[in-house]
Amino acid sequence: MDLRKQSDQQSTKLILIVFVISTLVLFLFASLRHSLFQSGALDLGFFDQCIWLLSQGMIPRSSIIDIHILGDHAAFILYPLSLFYKIHPDIHWIFLIHAITISSGIFPIVSLSREKGLDIKYVYLVILIYLLSPVLFNANSTYDFHPDIFAVPCLLWCILWAEKNKLIYFCLTLLILVSCKAVFSLTAIALGIWLVFKNKKLMGTIAITIGIIWFLIATQIVMPMVGSGTGRFIHRYSSLGDSYLEILKNLFLKPELILSKAFSIDSLTYLLLLFVPFIWCLKYADITLLIIILPTIIMSILSDDPQQRYLANHYPLPIVPILVVMVISSINKFTQRKKWTYRFIIFWSVLAFVTMSRLNLFTGEYLQSLDTWQANNEAIALVKTKGSILTTHEIAPHVTHRPQVKLAFSNLNPNLEEFDYILLNTRHPSWQSDRNYILSLVEQARNIPSLKLEYNKDDVYLFSKKDL
Repeated sequence: MDLRKQSDQQSTKLILIVFVISTLVLFLFASLRHSLFQSGALDLGFFDQCIWLLSQGMIPRSSIIDIHILGDHAAFILYPLSLFYKIHPDIHWIFLIHAITISSGIFPIVSLSREKGLDIKYVYLVILIYLLSPVLFNANSTYDFHPDIFAVPCLLWCILWAEKNKLIYFCLTLLILVSCKAVFSLTAIALGIWLVFKNKKLMGTIAITIGIIWFLIATQIVMPMVGSGTGRFIHRYSSLGDSYLEILKNLFLKPELILSKAFSIDSLTYLLLLFVPFIWCLKYADITLLIIILPTIIMSILSDDPQQRYLANHYPLPIVPILVVMVISSINKFTQRKKWTYRFIIFWSVLAFVTMSRLNLFTGEYLQSLDTWQANNEAIALVKTKGSILTTHEIAPHVTHRPQVKLAFSNLNPNLEEFDYILLNTRHPSWQSDRNYILSLVEQARNIPSLKLEYNKDDVYLFSKKDL
């Protein structure tokens, strides 16, 4: 008995060590990307500015895209993050919380694995498979911050509490899930359908009810109340109809529209890449779990925006925990077939991570603007007040702790006299802009009497109001 207790303590200690190491690694990669000026105003700058505004007691309406934080996706989960900004307003809180959230998924994974009677070495293997998921790494380290990340541990905890028949814990976790994003109400409904299918009718009914009620509250009350709504996402599905009602009708009246998208090369490639890291377990897994991820997959396949089928984005995040649960449900059967499968699974997981993660960006693309890195930082250090600023997409997340931040996009024609600061990098004009446009803004700023050139080095320009 003492030996077993000692073994459990050693296992717990090792799992905690893995959690800490994973958190540090993910935090460092996200921070490194940001420090290299590879993060962006959309969406990291948007969330950072809104959370900062909340911490200052101001209305969390971002000037970057003129949207209230709740108008984006009714993500109430973001409100508590402002408490960290009250301690010290720093964007690195977002990176740390992001990393902790991903790494914390190992705790419900351990409990679910033990519920299924997995040997401790297979528990460690499942943790490795989870942490080596390319989608998790890419969402953390190469694609800014999104509240979708909170859905990953939430779904794992929901399934665990359902397995253990912990109704109160299940309901609380479900409420957290839907507070991450309005669209996760559909995931909650799908989870409920799966639970009913698994003869957990009470929990299933609760999940379906909460999903429906919260979807209606979020889309019909919360988002319209703050001056937004789901209508701004309609363009992603314009090929299926001009309104959500028309799209819903076409799902039944024009099935050829749906089938043409579902069986397109783009969609089939998306599905193949999504399942490749876990393809070895599908034969033995509980395939009924796929019910839970159907809303995410269907929305991605039907979207006209290819970004929703790009695995480096945040959109596939709710799929990862379900695939990991499928691994847990199948790994015993799979490993009983052949003795070499344990090593094969490790090899396959590492191979999938190496080939599908965007780790290579840190040795290539992310280093291309190092020639202006020092100048960017020196110019930012001269922005002393919380005055309004016009800047580029990649510089914006470094100066978002102020009420007014605008982006120098080439399709816009800003009035430069309205800004206290204008910070532009003409050598690396960044996303949604070009060198000629940024140079034209610099020339305009030179000719405005109320502005002075505060800094000019390596094609980085900082103008400020003379009376600051």
